[in-house]
Amino acid sequence: MDQLLEQLAPLGLALLLGLLIGAEREWQGKPAGMRTHALIAVGAALFVLVGRYGFAEVPAGTPGVDPARIAAQVVTGVGFLGAGVIFFRRNLVYGMTTAASIWSVTAIAIACAAGLPWAAVAVTAAHLLVVAGLAPVEDWIARHAKHTGRLHLRYSTSEGLAAALALCTAKGFTVVEIESEDGDGDERSTAITLAGRGSVRELTSTLNEEEGVVAATFREEDTSTGGM
Repeated sequence: MDQLLEQLAPLGLALLLGLLIGAEREWQGKPAGMRTHALIAVGAALFVLVGRYGFAEVPAGTPGVDPARIAAQVVTGVGFLGAGVIFFRRNLVYGMTTAASIWSVTAIAIACAAGLPWAAVAVTAAHLLVVAGLAPVEDWIARHAKHTGRLHLRYSTSEGLAAALALCTAKGFTVVEIESEDGDGDERSTAITLAGRGSVRELTSTLNEEEGVVAATFREEDTSTGGM
C-alpha cells in the first residue's frame, strides 16, 4: 500500500500542476490547453517513475542501464511537441510562450516523479507569476519600444495607402521614406521606412484589417552595428 501511494502521489501532483498551467494557457485562448498540459505532465512523470522503479531488480552498475537517460529522452521528445505550436506569420512569431510552457510543465512533472514535490510547486507558482504577472509589463514595453524598420504594404486602392500612412502617424511612427515596389495585377506595393516608439504588432494587425490594404508586414532594421 505504501509503495502504491509512493508511486501514485507524484502522478497526482504532476496532473494537478499540469492542469493549473494548462488552465492559464486555455484562459489566454492558446491551442495547447488543460488537456495537453495534463497529458504531458502525467506522461513525463510516468516515464521518470519507470526509470526509478522499473529497473529495481537490475543490479547496480549493469552496463547500458541508466534510468536517468529516460528523463533526458523525455525532454528531447517534448521538444518536438513544443516546436509544433510555434508558427511564423506575416513576419511575426507566435506560440513561443506556449512552447516554453510545455517544456516547463515537463520539467515540473519530472521533479514530481524524482521526489522533489516542493520544487515542482515552487516552479509552478513562478511560472504562473511570470506568464500572468509580466503580461501587462510586456504590453507597456511593446507600446513604448523604439522601432526602426520597413513596412511592406500591399494595397488595392490609393485610399488604402493614404489610410495606412495616416495610421502609422497616429500610432506614433514617423514616415522616413516611401519607396514604390513592383505590384501584382491590380495590387500595388510600397515599402515605407518608419521610425518611432509604438507597438509594431498592433500597427500591422490594424493595417491588415484596413479597407484597401491587402497585406502589411514590418521588418525591423538591425541598428546594433551603428554604435553604442
